[in-house]
Parts: sequence; C-alpha cells; structure tokens
Amino acid sequence: MKFAKIEEILSNSKIIRCNKLTNDMIFMKYDINTDDIIDIGNNEFVALIYKGEVCDTKEENGIYLVKNEISKIEEEWKDLHIRKTEEDDLCVVFLNRDEIKRNKFLLEIETKNLNLINKEKYVYLEGYYDFKIENPKMFFSKIIGIRKHFTKQELIEKIRKYVLKSIEKGINDILQEYNLDIKDLPKNSKKLELKLKENEYDKKLLEYGVKLINFDINNLEIVDKKMKFF
Repeated sequence: MKFAKIEEILSNSKIIRCNKLTNDMIFMKYDINTDDIIDIGNNEFVALIYKGEVCDTKEENGIYLVKNEISKIEEEWKDLHIRKTEEDDLCVVFLNRDEIKRNKFLLEIETKNLNLINKEKYVYLEGYYDFKIENPKMFFSKIIGIRKHFTKQELIEKIRKYVLKSIEKGINDILQEYNLDIKDLPKNSKKLELKLKENEYDKKLLEYGVKLINFDINNLEIVDKKMKFF
C-alpha cells in the first residue's frame, strides 16, 4: 500500500481529512480502503498502517490516492511493528505535528535532592511547558495498538515524570553555574527558564518522540514544608 499524490479529486472518491487535531488531540485514526483519498493539511503527519505495519508515510500538504502498490518507505520504518494491531485492517493515522502548548506543571523538590548545604527546605515551582512530536517513529513505537484517537492528556500522563526530572536537572545546573544559594533561586527564575530552553534535558522524552520546546515559570518559591496538594 502507498500514497500517490494527485492533483484533483474524482467525484466518486471517498475523501478522508482530519479536522480534529487540536491542542488537546495528538492523533486520530480512520479506517480506509484502497482508492480512498487522503487530504493532508498543515502540521499533519499521516501514516498508512496495515496489520501493525507502517506501509507509507506523508507529511507534505496535498491530496493523495491510496493505491494497492508497494511503497518505497524509508528504511527506518521497516523495522517498526505496532503491537497488538496484527488483526487490524487498513487505516490512516493523522498525527499532530504542531506545538502542544500551555501544559501546566506543578513541581516540589526537596532540597536534599539538590546540590545544596541547606537540606531542610522545598523548592516549589509552577508554570507551563510546550512540546511537539519530533519523531513520529519513536512515538508510534511506544503506542500499544492504535485506537480511534489519542489525547494530549494521555501522553502527558506518560511523560510527566520525565518533564519534571528535566526541570530538576536544570535547577541543579543553574545553582552550580551561578554559584547560587537556594534563597537566590526565585529571583533567578528567568535564568532557569533560559537554561531549560537551551539545554538538552529531555533525552528520555526523545524515546517517546517528544521534544520540549518551551518553559514558562509563573511561580517559584522556597518553602519550609510541603504544599497541601502534594
């Protein structure tokens, strides 16, 4: 099976397009047949999948005919098998390649986990981060089966601990680089934002195909005891 780009749509063709990829939706799946038309829009990556195997992929805007022919899919995709989809019929998955914005984080770190002399306090942070699916193959490799849709919240639940570890590593690095005491951290929150944006703290996230794009810290406090919601 493969995608073949066409210039116009025949009147009797079934057209598949996805208008549901929003900031809250990561992918949508549609069952299809050969000779259906796939309409690919902006920031969409589309995979043609049959019985757990990726037959072809496209991310260039345009309209494509699904043909019953062998594709020249990139070598890197040939070893990918999506688990628990062996009995699935032909489908396309529209993957959101846009930035997924304004994902809230709440983080509390005991200072004993930081490179500090004072071990009796807590660093409390809250803010937002943005991410995107940087590597579709790595993302699909983590998915067990392909459901009708996959939401942002479902992905966040999987990657949350890696995001928070990235922030903790950034705090340690900025404390060492600028030789800061813990009490100096709040007034240096902008430096921490910059550090998180510039450095590669998200290697574990890349195993999910996810790339952190931006951090915004709205509140950073040093407190003597744990906050009530933790």
